[in-house]
Order: sequence, then structure tokens, then C-alpha cells
Amino acid sequence: MPVRLRAWQREALDRYIAADPTDWLECATPGAGKTTFTLAVAAHLWQDHIINRVIVVCPTDHLRSQWIEAAKALGFDLRDTPNSERLPPDADGCVVSYAQVAQKPGLHAARAENARTLVIFDEIHHAGDQMSWGSGVIDAFSHANRRLGVTGTPFRSDDARIAHVRYEDIGEGVLESVADHSYGYAEALRDGVVRPVTFASYSGRSTWNDGLGEEHTAILGDSELTRSSEEMAWRTALDSDGEWIAHVMASAWAQVNRLRDSGQIPHAKVLIPASNQQTAKEYAEVWAQVTGNQASVILSEDAASARKLANYRDDPDEICAVCVRLITEGVDVPDAAVLIYSTTASTPLFFAQMVGRVVRARNRRERATVFLPAVSKLLALAAEMEEQRDHVIGAPVEGDLLEEAARERNEPAAEGQGWQAVASDAILGEVIETAGGAPDGGLFALDGLITPAQERALLARDEQARAEKARKVASARRARRASQEAIIRQQRRDDLVALQRSGGSVYDEITDPHEMRREVSSALRDFARDHRLTPQAAWGQLYREIPGQKNDAAPMDLLQRRLMWLQRH
Repeated sequence: MPVRLRAWQREALDRYIAADPTDWLECATPGAGKTTFTLAVAAHLWQDHIINRVIVVCPTDHLRSQWIEAAKALGFDLRDTPNSERLPPDADGCVVSYAQVAQKPGLHAARAENARTLVIFDEIHHAGDQMSWGSGVIDAFSHANRRLGVTGTPFRSDDARIAHVRYEDIGEGVLESVADHSYGYAEALRDGVVRPVTFASYSGRSTWNDGLGEEHTAILGDSELTRSSEEMAWRTALDSDGEWIAHVMASAWAQVNRLRDSGQIPHAKVLIPASNQQTAKEYAEVWAQVTGNQASVILSEDAASARKLANYRDDPDEICAVCVRLITEGVDVPDAAVLIYSTTASTPLFFAQMVGRVVRARNRRERATVFLPAVSKLLALAAEMEEQRDHVIGAPVEGDLLEEAARERNEPAAEGQGWQAVASDAILGEVIETAGGAPDGGLFALDGLITPAQERALLARDEQARAEKARKVASARRARRASQEAIIRQQRRDDLVALQRSGGSVYDEITDPHEMRREVSSALRDFARDHRLTPQAAWGQLYREIPGQKNDAAPMDLLQRRLMWLQRH
């Protein structure tokens, strides 16, 4: 079973053979070729009669199929045998998911111990030993002949140790994972194994309403924003009805066509992650409106997702895929070279895996482009792209990584916490180049996009008609929302008038301060519209006329007086 290896894979294999280990952790940057390396190890061990069975454990069902195909190319017959069936005696082994192992660790222990087995843990960082997946692989494979863990991101967002990984105490009770061999992004970039990445960040003005109906505006990238304001501005920018996402999609469309037309990547493709199914479908609509091209919507919950993903990967005419949680790691789409980072998931793990989908290179002319919001944590992760990270346990951390990890798994819906996007726009901001970027170390390595002004001019020339169509669609959606809100406001007024005519008091009906604050906010919006004032100006006038604490902290009697004043005016 001859295997053609890159230099780093040959070096790692030579070290493995010399060490002859029971456990081995290989850390290689996404896109470097970890699958080929592990199968080369398997081939060596098989030829030397050290093993006669291979079990691969991976995170997702789709990756099971990908592993089976890769193994077949190297002469291994691996099966996707479910827990309910026996492993066929003529198979060389099987490919299972971490979830399968966690469900029946005893079954998989028997499979591993009934033969001389090499267990390959794909993306081993998923196997936190305090979690069910980690406990499962410990119970199932602790007595296997050989264990080989591979990952492109050897760290977790929590303090759970990774199963079958060695840790060293680096002082003051802090533990750090130890890789037996590492091949980082900087090394892979030097060797031409991965593409250099241009991170093009987009700033812009975001306007949204909070839970009390008050309107807020912020500029993405403003260093004086609070964390909360930046989060809301970020979410607003990603709203499918806004200008920001349409503008960035237009830029991605221009870039992918340059890659195709220049022959640099003839079948270049765009990836757009979404936080949930509804947003994915809306993004696909916006993409079609802006570009005239139909995007594939690939959802992990869709039974046809594997077929759709294979079609997107293999069909040269398929340009764009919008996906939810399906394509964050391990999935091999070599032509994917443009990414719109359109999600609020922001852990280092998620960021590295998502960017890893567009860095796989086949020649030194190729370059990947990532369009992202000008959000401080994303810009910091982009700037650290070439840094090799190990899994550190017990070290001081900035922010609540557990909270961020939970949000990564289950992002809030757009309507959560009373937030509602109003509007957004976009403008090219900071650009970050990885090493091996533009020969002159210039600001922007995208052909034809040299400065923000030129970039805007290009979009104005090439995308004006499509962007105008997108704006009209967004405007129509907002108009429908406004019409519905107007109907609700009129009904509320009619009810209030009827109550007054019957001799009752409007204010006697409202006893909850939160409801009263909403009434004040609603009345103020009507006041601002009737008097052609901005919301900020209207609030200012109300506070001058009826002074005191602001709306979110005002007592009930003050709120009642403000509502009476607004109703009269």
C-alpha cells in the first residue's frame, strides 16, 4: 500500500517509527494532510504485522464517509458498521463516531481487544475526559495495542483533559498538552501546503432596538464600545435584512469570480456559515438577490446533507454553500477559498476550524480570503493565525470561555432578549495578512481591491444593480414590519380610547413597571415620527419636559407622567 507523503508527513512518520509508541499525538494545521499521515502510520504497522485492525473515531457521520473513501484509496477496507451489527469478518476495521463509542463503550472495547488494533482519534480535542465522549473512548480503547490522536486545533475551551493525551505541569499547577509532533500553520505556509490568508474586516454602522424599544447605534470596530454594545452591533451586522451582509456578499462574489477568471483557482467556491436554519435560508436568499447565483443550503439536520455537500464539493458550477454546524472541521472542499465569517461563534477553536476550511492549497499561487466583521475578538484571532497553541488547563483566562463554548454550540435566535435589528451598512476596514502575503507587504492583496475607496468604486460599478435589488427587498420587509406594528399601535390606541370613554383610567390598567416602560417607549416612537425627530432627539425632549431618571430606571409615577405628556403631544 504505497503512500505518497509530503516532507512533514515523512518526518513525522520517521519519528513515529523510531519512537514505536503506544500513544502518539499529532498536531497539524487544518488542511495539512492529517488523514494521509495517519493512514501511512496504519500501513506501516500493518505491513510489519504489528496490527491487523484499524478503528477510526471521528466527530460526525459525514467524516465517517470521508475516512472510508480515503482509506479505500490506500487499500484499507473500513466499514461504517453501526452499534447494532457485528463487524464483518472480512473488513480491515471500521469508522465510528465519538457518539457511537459513548453509547456502547463495552462493544467497542471488544472490537479493539479481539484483534491487534490501531485506534485513530480524528479531531481528538473533542474527547474531553470529563465528558461522555472522552469517558467513552477511555473505557473503550485503554487496552488497544496502539492509539494515534490527530487534531488541527489541540486545545479546548474548557478545563477538561483530552483523553489519551499527555500533559506536563508548566508551573503553578498549570498543565499543558504535549504533542509528539507538530506541524503548524506557519510551517505549512512556508512549505506551500496551505494558502496564505487575507482577512478583510468590514466595519459599518449598526442600529438596533433593545428590549425596552430604545434605539441604539454603534460603529463596528469602535474601540470605545462596551462588550455588550459590540455584541449587539455584531449581531445587527449579521442580520439578513441589513446592508452589511449584502455588501460583504457582493465583495465575496467579486473575489470568487476574480479567482475563477484569473485561473488562480478555476473552480473557487465560497462558504457562508449561519447560526441556525432560518438564518441559513435567509442568507441564501440574499446571496441570490445580490449575485444572481443560487447557493446550496446544507444543514446538519437534513437527511440529504451528505449528498448536497458532495455535490457542492465536486460540481464546478456550484459556487456557494450556506451551512449550519456541518462544515466547521474535517470536511475537505479543496476549491473552497473564500469565507464570509457570518456567525457570532468566536472561540479560538471554532475560529481556527472555520478558517481551516479555506486554507488547503494545491499550488503556491493560491490565496484564501476571509471576510469578517470588525469585531475585536475576531481581529485578535486573525492576527494570531500563525501562533501554535496547546491545550492549557488551569491558566488564567480572559472572559468566560465556558460561556462562549456554550454559545458556539447553541447561538441565540435573532429575536432573543428583546433585540431587533433596524439597519446596518458596511465599509472595508482593517486588512490582516498572514506571512507569505502580498510581495510588497501591502495593505490588500486582492487583485483590484487596493484601497477602501477603490473597493467601494468596484462594487458600485459591478454590483450596483444587484445591491439595489437587495436594498429594495430589505426595504419591503421593513415596510411590512412597520405596517404590522402600525396596526398593533392603532389597536392599542382604540382600546385606550374605549377605556377612557367608559370612565376608566388608562394608567389604572398598567401595574407592571416593565409594561409601563414599554408603553412609554412605544408612545415616544409615535411622538418622534409625528414630529419628525430622531429617537435620540425625542428622548432628549421628553427628559427635558419631564425630568428625572431615565426610562429604564424611572419609578412608576414618573413613567405615568411621561406617558401622559406623550399622549397629549
